Amino acid sequence: MVLFKTENLNFTYPASSDKALEDVSLEISSGDFVLLMGKTGSGKSTLLSMLKKEISPVGKISGRVEVNTNSVSFVCQNPELSFVSEYVRGELAFALENSIKNRSQIAVKIGETASYFNLTDLLDSKISNLSGGEKAMVSVAAAMAGDCDALILDEPFAWLDPKASQQLIYMLKRINDELGVTVIVSTHSSQGLVDICDKIVIMEQGRILFDDTADNLRFNNRALDFFPLCTKLFDERPLTVKQAISYAANLKEKEVEELSEGDTVLEIKNLTFAYEKKGRDILSNLNFKAYKGRIHAVIGANASGKTTFLKAAAGIRKAYSGRVKSFGKMAYLPQNVRYLFTKDTVGEEINIETAKAFELDGFLNRHPYDLSGGQMQRLGLAILSQQSFDIILMDEPTKGIDVFGKKDLERYMKKLSADGKTVIFVSHDLDFVGDVSDYVSFLSDSVIPITGERHEVLSSLNYYTTQVRRITKSHLKSAVSAEDLI
Repeated sequence: MVLFKTENLNFTYPASSDKALEDVSLEISSGDFVLLMGKTGSGKSTLLSMLKKEISPVGKISGRVEVNTNSVSFVCQNPELSFVSEYVRGELAFALENSIKNRSQIAVKIGETASYFNLTDLLDSKISNLSGGEKAMVSVAAAMAGDCDALILDEPFAWLDPKASQQLIYMLKRINDELGVTVIVSTHSSQGLVDICDKIVIMEQGRILFDDTADNLRFNNRALDFFPLCTKLFDERPLTVKQAISYAANLKEKEVEELSEGDTVLEIKNLTFAYEKKGRDILSNLNFKAYKGRIHAVIGANASGKTTFLKAAAGIRKAYSGRVKSFGKMAYLPQNVRYLFTKDTVGEEINIETAKAFELDGFLNRHPYDLSGGQMQRLGLAILSQQSFDIILMDEPTKGIDVFGKKDLERYMKKLSADGKTVIFVSHDLDFVGDVSDYVSFLSDSVIPITGERHEVLSSLNYYTTQVRRITKSHLKSAVSAEDLI
């Protein structure tokens, strides 16, 4: 049974002359697991919203959209924007109250849903106190509480660390396999998904470029950019790290160049911080150094304190003990870049030269909130680039950015480094960390137990490391990125 069908679908947003969707024809059958990919601004979010009439955008539309179910649930990119209750139990109850009026039936449904999604122990927890992975699971559980036929997720992994991402992928596969629910996932990272999806739909400039299985598309060089790094490394095109390991013996690595530390521009000593006077320490006697002209990455699990660390380093959060000493002016890119937007249009936020440099000159008359997630990230960086700074702190800078945007960001960060600027960023994107950083610090249990040159640190970790390291660790000494391979 065809659950969703579009025929020659065209859509244009108000006050825009460019089509967000152009001649989109697509069929998704009941029970499919579909991966939707494409560059930032390619139309993915617009297409997904057209599949649920309650959130379908306003604008000029032609063609046909056919939805053969009244039960479609939608999980947005940032679950925090969709939560309506303070507690987990209330969030699940709210999702049920529109369809079930009997309180005892609602209680049974809450219990069943919480058990299936491993949320029983969190039912009476405040959502604001949950980790990113737990929030993602609550948002999916709330979406599934009403027995939907289709679950649509827009960039659900953007805020998650590797462990939480794998947990969510496992849960989506269970929902698809065990419940027969159609799952449609929009994402910039296909790792862990290409081998379980039924097909991949790739969009470009509002059009569908490819609509095929992963087995067919992996040998298409035009589609290869959207596959995991493990697929790109070998002519055999393996879809998983497990498959790629069998080819790793053919790889060799470059010699690691010795890295000089340089002048210290930020020093943190014995930093201790808690959000409440008698609450647990988020940071405890933490020590950290950053060097001039170097790129420093801080990695760790959701809720490990990475954002708190950045805010303390920037002086936004005041620790109750310890010292933060900086030598130079700082700029700060928050995890939610919307906090930087104060004007009504992109053209008011940045000048035309900056807009061209960050490929935003086509959006000068658009409101910043109307940009895609990746475009918002670029605008946030563009705003900061117009300021004078010696040190820039970035919180999850690759969030919502496609593979091409990551390359642009890598070039920008390395240019800052070459110009003598110091970059300090926190990230869940371990492959990006392996590509761009000079130094890596692992934050865990309120302290940084290991810090050092990127090869040293990422080679010593088994779980918080890169795909290249996982593939090559039995054969190569310290390769952590594709650039380390010969």
